[in-house]
Amino acid sequence: MRLTIGLSTCPNDTFLFHGLLSGAVPTPGLELAFELLDIEELNLGLLGGRFDVAKGSFALALERADELVVLPVGSALGRGNGPLLLARAKGVLPGPGVRVLAPGAHTTANLLLHLFHGPSLREAQLEQVVFSAIQPALQAGTTDLGACIHEGRFTWESQGLALVEDLGARWEAETGAMLPLGGLFARRRVEPHALDLLTAALRASLEYGYAHPEEALSTMRAHAQEQSDAVLWSHVELYVTAQTRDLGPEGRTALTHLASRARAAGLLAADAAGLAIHGPSRLLHLAPPEAANALAAGQPWRPASLEDEGFVHLSFEHQVAGSLAAHFAGQGPLTLLELRPELLASPEVLLELSRGGAPFPHLYRELRTEDLLRTFEVPVTPEGGHQLPAEASLPAPG
Repeated sequence: MRLTIGLSTCPNDTFLFHGLLSGAVPTPGLELAFELLDIEELNLGLLGGRFDVAKGSFALALERADELVVLPVGSALGRGNGPLLLARAKGVLPGPGVRVLAPGAHTTANLLLHLFHGPSLREAQLEQVVFSAIQPALQAGTTDLGACIHEGRFTWESQGLALVEDLGARWEAETGAMLPLGGLFARRRVEPHALDLLTAALRASLEYGYAHPEEALSTMRAHAQEQSDAVLWSHVELYVTAQTRDLGPEGRTALTHLASRARAAGLLAADAAGLAIHGPSRLLHLAPPEAANALAAGQPWRPASLEDEGFVHLSFEHQVAGSLAAHFAGQGPLTLLELRPELLASPEVLLELSRGGAPFPHLYRELRTEDLLRTFEVPVTPEGGHQLPAEASLPAPG
């Protein structure tokens, strides 16, 4: 499956994606095409359907929650890493006649400006520009205030600029939550199992970057606005957090806070859809009851297809009913084996076109006890068919 991927030129993104950009981390089942752009260009690309998956601002994800799904990997959120409101000299605030630059209408920085300075911002001259133009404009005296992001957090003092307000610190003080800046968003048209594979590949790429820092640094240097290695690593240390690998409960709580504050301020419709966070697809295998017995005894399960075709047939949850009807009609009671979702990231599982031209997961080895998550009984109905178990919560046929 081919996916168009948009990522920013910021060091935290190029560090995360280095293993994929360099080809060092394989992506079985996926063909990835990358574009590296400014964050607002990525936001606009997501709005226009340019990408299947792209880095974007969480402010945009809130605006288009009905169109986008948040990946659990790749987010930039944390503490002490928010945008800074800078000026040439202290004492300047948004108000009549004051020119303010923001890094894009759909950025979280712009959302925070409106959350914290909404009334006075409406009287100011607010303009949206590319993030890298803001600090030069402040130095040149062509603007009064600027919401600065990315490397600007580390370079403003050396440029002789003044800190008016740390917007991230204010967010933390008022909410107690981490600040959600940006994340990876997929359009809802993308197959869930493709997102499973991409999530696993990104986590592998992140681990590769940590294991090969000098390689990752070369990729970071190639795209960064600021070339100082110390600044690049500071950026990674600040923006690549535990929540980059997985949003986790604290990250999800932060997203809830962002949505509720935006609604309360009238910046998001009261009935706007909530953010959907992608979870792993369920991986399943239909088999006779002796398969569950063998696995429970610590023995591998080798169905006939492994000998005849070289692989074990697996299904995603929406495919199980069709597999049952197509291959098990007239057979006795069956067992439904639910396998650990991380198995999908294994190079021993390939997505290959099968029934109806749809991609199905095929496992090119025997099933092992450690692969098993849980089992369900599939009894025969009085009419001679099979009844999928209600406790498995699988979709009905068709």
